[in-house]
Amino acid sequence: MGETIVTGKPVLVSIIIPVFNKASYVRETLDSALRQTYPNIELVLVNDGSTDGSLAILKEYQSKSPDKIILIDQANGGVSNATNVGIKESRGEYIQFLDADDLLSPDKIENQIRLLSGKSPKDLVSCKWVNFTDNPSKNTGFPYGVFAEFGSGLNWLMYSWNRQEMMADSSWLTSRFLIESSGPWNESLIINQDGEFFARVLMRSKEIIFDTKSVVYYRSLEEGNVSRQKTYQSAKSLLESFFCYHREILGFEDSERIRMALKRVYLKFIYDIYPLYPDLLQEANYLIKKLGVKEHTPIGGPKFQQISKLIGFRKALWLKRFLQ
Repeated sequence: MGETIVTGKPVLVSIIIPVFNKASYVRETLDSALRQTYPNIELVLVNDGSTDGSLAILKEYQSKSPDKIILIDQANGGVSNATNVGIKESRGEYIQFLDADDLLSPDKIENQIRLLSGKSPKDLVSCKWVNFTDNPSKNTGFPYGVFAEFGSGLNWLMYSWNRQEMMADSSWLTSRFLIESSGPWNESLIINQDGEFFARVLMRSKEIIFDTKSVVYYRSLEEGNVSRQKTYQSAKSLLESFFCYHREILGFEDSERIRMALKRVYLKFIYDIYPLYPDLLQEANYLIKKLGVKEHTPIGGPKFQQISKLIGFRKALWLKRFLQ
């Protein structure tokens, strides 16, 4: 796809849904996608080796809407691999990523395509996301500052990294042009795959548009959530995802503000992981040193920041460990 301006015509939007053992939730997710008020959509469902009956549900939905649903069944390859397969099989000019247990408000795609009308495919649009467990009407949200317009993707990243805020990947609507320019999802990561991917997308983005009307419902689950497991492998992969930020972004802008934000990302990693895995803590400290930022960089809550300023970051970490 070439770099063209989006017009008001009903461009095709591909909703990519990787599915691994989500039989308890995937019906609700598929209904959420199929009930979008925007008419020109396709669902690309990638069954990633499910063993719990998810595939039967996906086949049922495809048989009911064969004109709207593409179904791929493959051996388990992980969420990044399944997402990359979905991108390859999709045909839309715009792509909506959707986890197999999350939900979209009914007019999400319609609202966001309208906001992108007349815009460059380098522009991105997002919306608010909220947490829920079983009932989306009973949700909790956050007053995040990233729920706003930004003049560039780099500005969005700086705000997010400096304040440790995040955006659910389902909140974005992304042009195929931006996705193909940014490269595939990183299949070597087991955590923060979406954060690393969208960091590359944002580095290449121009205007960040915020959709004030739509909502994404992010289902909070305890079981099997790798982001909640402080295993060595997940911590190592998380640090690797941050180094991917580091390596990529300095090619776009090598400045004090970028290096300060990267330092804060690594410090937050140390803050969260300490005192586990000394080799990873040492590596994070080495990467901080390479950034060459000598200015004090506050991290953690107000009390920790105050103590850190008085006695130093490492002594404050040691003290925090014994006060918890």
